[in-house]
Amino acid sequence: MDISKSNSDLISRIEKISELRKSISLELKTIAQKTKISTRTLKNIEGLKFDKLPPHPMKESFIVQYFNEVESRKEKK
Repeated sequence: MDISKSNSDLISRIEKISELRKSISLELKTIAQKTKISTRTLKNIEGLKFDKLPPHPMKESFIVQYFNEVESRKEKK
């Protein structure tokens, strides 16, 4: 996974997952509790502030966990 502002596929996916999260009323705090990723880090993912995320491979892991948690909650709704 190329974590950079030039990766339009990643940016598009983050934007879609963020919209999905909001549409199912899933709070960042809930994701943080489940994944143990801070709400600040989750806000930085949604804000596309990759430079504020921890170094690779943690950065990639956090983004994947964020995607998985939102998508799993969608399936439960």
